[in-house]
Amino acid sequence: MCDNEDLCFQPPRALAPCFNDQGTFAKGFLCDSQMNVPLPTTSFSSDYKISLPLSMETQIRKLKLSMEPWRELVLFTNKLLLWERNFYATGLLAGTTVLFTLILFCDPNVLTIMSLIGIAITLSDYFMPIILSSVFKPETWTPEKQKEYEEICTNIILYKTKSQLLISSFCRMRVTNPKLYFGVTISALIVLAWLGSTVDNLLLSYIAVSFVVMFPGMQYHGKLKNFSETFSKLFNELVENAKVRVGQKKLQ
Repeated sequence: MCDNEDLCFQPPRALAPCFNDQGTFAKGFLCDSQMNVPLPTTSFSSDYKISLPLSMETQIRKLKLSMEPWRELVLFTNKLLLWERNFYATGLLAGTTVLFTLILFCDPNVLTIMSLIGIAITLSDYFMPIILSSVFKPETWTPEKQKEYEEICTNIILYKTKSQLLISSFCRMRVTNPKLYFGVTISALIVLAWLGSTVDNLLLSYIAVSFVVMFPGMQYHGKLKNFSETFSKLFNELVENAKVRVGQKKLQ
């Protein structure tokens, strides 16, 4: 027996991921009861409450402060990407098409495109906060907008953390399963090299940018889920038909 319980050796206990009823955001993180130090809780409302590690709380706080001058534009961009109105999806695709059509006709080189992007970012960083502060007064900022703004910042950090975990898991596979790691890596690079040599660079860029711009709305409205279900159903039907034909040939 040990007189001082704080100094006694405590055997390690298994830590299970926290699965909350509110959603999948807390999945993969440890529950408060499993930590020695209580985790801070970010509460936006009674129906939007998740527990986050301290490092993520700090990242969310920094992100909110850094995007404070842009918060009205952030809210509009979120509505635009999630297709809050029916014509937003068409507008996004039309804007992307017009932009790449201009690039096609002007035919600038890569250095010119990068310079123009840098100029646009620099001018926006300087003038946009001034324009937004003059157009949107502080009195128009409501608690509902603040709640939506905090949810957006939280989702950005959560998706960033999830991406980092996926990348670290893939890199860890180099040690845990090197054959699978090198097989997947080499196959993916060969496919990318084949696409790059077959399809035009501008067309590839247009497809990639269009997919990135449309992805949040497709995921939010369940389009990706419907597409995956349809694709899996067609694939299963093809497999079944192939099995039937193989069986018929064997009988013959």
